[in-house]
Amino acid sequence: MTQDRELDLADYLVAEIAVVDRAGAVVHCNRKWKETAKSGGLLAKQTGWNYIAECEAAIQRGCDVAEILAGLRAVLQGELPSFVATYACPFNGLYHWFQVLISVVEIKRERHAILMHVDVSAMQRDALTGLPNRAMFDAQLHLALSLAQETGSRTGIIIVDMNNLKFLNDKHGHYIGDEALKGLALELKNKAGPDCVVTRIGGDEFGVVLPVNYDTLFARRVRAHFESGINCSIGPAQHPIFVSASVGFALFPDDGTSSGDLFKAADKSMYAHKRGASVA
Repeated sequence: MTQDRELDLADYLVAEIAVVDRAGAVVHCNRKWKETAKSGGLLAKQTGWNYIAECEAAIQRGCDVAEILAGLRAVLQGELPSFVATYACPFNGLYHWFQVLISVVEIKRERHAILMHVDVSAMQRDALTGLPNRAMFDAQLHLALSLAQETGSRTGIIIVDMNNLKFLNDKHGHYIGDEALKGLALELKNKAGPDCVVTRIGGDEFGVVLPVNYDTLFARRVRAHFESGINCSIGPAQHPIFVSASVGFALFPDDGTSSGDLFKAADKSMYAHKRGASVA
């Protein structure tokens, strides 16, 4: 089978595949790569683009691809036979995770690198609730803060802590506790709306990242929805089990300019709410 025929067969694979020369130029890409590139989901769009140059530009945009760039150069220079890594990159306002596999391929006696991208974003989701997990929360907050700082805009977070999860587990069993967490996750998604990113940080805690450059009306609406109470019920209608949660808010730049400062402020606000005080 000829090498050109082997490259053509890559069109039938579900992963994005491209071949780059020693200068980093994309000399071949499969159908899946082209389809994903059209929607802005890849670093180098198509044949003729330079993958190395796009990696350098992506680093400036906040993509964590410095390791990928170093690995590609090492493969192209013969320092490594292959390279594998996972990276996060903003796409359509959300972070997506990709695994990239780089290996050597000889084309017309010239050293090239073949790259295969696999979207592994599903691995960044909480298995129980289906929500994005802590890694996704951290990445999305980082993206929101970067955009807000660059544009002089606003953003913020909401921390939600489920009340009495241990009591539910001890009294009714962990199955009921799991059902309560899933019910609360659905309630949070409904209250937050499509413009917010709702995540499960871990255990009984959830995090919501507000959109960048929200207007005052939007902020008031979201806050009012959450302050009206986070409540849901699970189990049979004749014997429902009620679930509630405490919430805390932190806004950029009012309550902090870093992710750590915002998290501390939101946590403090949430514990004040849990103690029975109003949300600050």
